[in-house]
Amino acid sequence: MANAEWELCEEEGAAFEYEFDLENPFTSTADEPIASLLDAEGHHAPSVSAAASAARRDAAAFISKVRFGAGLAVHPRVAYLALNYVDRFLSKRELPSDRQPWAPRLLAISCLSLAAKMQRVADFSIADIQVGEEFMFDAGTVRRMERVVLGTLDWRVRSVTPLAFLGFFLTACYPPPRHPQQAAAVKARAVDLLLRAQPEVKMAEFSPSVAAAAALLAAAGEVAAANLPAFQAAVAACPFVNSEKLRECGEVLAAACGVGLGRAAASVDTPVTVLGHHSSASSASESDWTVGSAANGGGVDAKKRCMGPPSQWG
Repeated sequence: MANAEWELCEEEGAAFEYEFDLENPFTSTADEPIASLLDAEGHHAPSVSAAASAARRDAAAFISKVRFGAGLAVHPRVAYLALNYVDRFLSKRELPSDRQPWAPRLLAISCLSLAAKMQRVADFSIADIQVGEEFMFDAGTVRRMERVVLGTLDWRVRSVTPLAFLGFFLTACYPPPRHPQQAAAVKARAVDLLLRAQPEVKMAEFSPSVAAAAALLAAAGEVAAANLPAFQAAVAACPFVNSEKLRECGEVLAAACGVGLGRAAASVDTPVTVLGHHSSASSASESDWTVGSAANGGGVDAKKRCMGPPSQWG
């Protein structure tokens, strides 16, 4: 195996820096966190061709089996980060899976191992996740493949994913006074949708920021449906969010996760929401919490909260 085309060479003196929060990928506090995230997301987003490759399909299938398999289950966020590493790796380097059919599984195992280290999962076992396989990769082979992955990713293992944008959009949608319980419920549902939709190839077509916004809108439609217009107003005020991409991403999320796109309209004359369905202007009562609307001028405040760097407005 060590003499294979992958040249899994050991690098002496290399050190890992572990512990990584997917929702806060930076090691230091940025002066403009949303600007930093937007600048970084393009370097971490996978290519569509890589997401559609046979190698990615095989690697994703193994990661999914490990995540959901009885007795093999790993933490969902470990699986999420691992597949992100797979996507980013395949966006930069082609895997010769036709000549080496074992390569996608080795890539998946190595990315799972890296993700577990970054998340500081103490009970992760390379041997355990390979139970039932025809042959098993030993720890040394996996470790060498980890270094191939790290080199391909330029050691950028603190991935900027949609989860990193949830805090920003929730802050934009929840100006003081906040409603922490409802915000937590919306966020939890958005995280669940993003984790479930990640294997869908079409999700690679959308930037992490757009995916995060679409997931929060879908979550709000389920958890806080009466207040969905408030979320829409805040997201629509963000100049760096492309409304057409947002609509398309909402549709992909709905199809991948089996959820609805929002409430149907009573009339075709009511405004069209960003998820492609109509919404009545009276769908939120005056007693409901709101972010702002065209009627009360809150849209201006929402826009101030959502302003990102002009270079990203496109």
